Amino acid sequence: MKFVKPLAASLALLLGSTMLGNTHPHVFIEAKMEVVLNSEGKFIELRHVWRFDELFSATVIIDYDANADGELDETEMLEVSKTVKESIAEYDFYTALRSGKDVIKFYEPEKLNAYMEEGQMIMFLSIEPEKPHDFTKAPLRISASDTSYYVAFEFSEENIEIKGKSDTCKTGVTIPDYDALYASDSQTLNEAYFSNPETPELGDEFFAWAEISC
Repeated sequence: MKFVKPLAASLALLLGSTMLGNTHPHVFIEAKMEVVLNSEGKFIELRHVWRFDELFSATVIIDYDANADGELDETEMLEVSKTVKESIAEYDFYTALRSGKDVIKFYEPEKLNAYMEEGQMIMFLSIEPEKPHDFTKAPLRISASDTSYYVAFEFSEENIEIKGKSDTCKTGVTIPDYDALYASDSQTLNEAYFSNPETPELGDEFFAWAEISC
């Protein structure tokens, strides 16, 4: 997973800055995860549900309200969805999957859906691993994170739902202490920015993780 760079100012939409000083969130997302298992109990799909904060949602309405009626119709929401999908595709859709510590590769989602509900933007996207994950080999770990901390993903164990064969599944969530990480590992951060200032790559310890064992 990598940092998200800003879109052009004319879009004024998405979701981040790669400046090291921006280590506090500007956009807040309440994240829910639906973890789908097949009849054999293997992981075959992750469904993200993201609820954006009211201030950011209002900005989206202003930027994409082409007919100036104060709300976003279906056509305008399709444009929002298209822009977001294109913008975050390069950055792994703010998603990381692990089998234990091994990387699980996944297909690019076919589409991203968005709508407005009581002044907040809701987004849905589906992530499918290239191979079903076998829980007997290792737990499944899922991250929805922006390590620049420009976007704050907030999720809890209560926001993880297992669908399918899941009688024995257990869930847990680990949230890193970002302030402590930035304070204690400034050399790694500076080296990452120096080597690739637009998309510095950091380790898994900078992600928030949901862990599912079945």
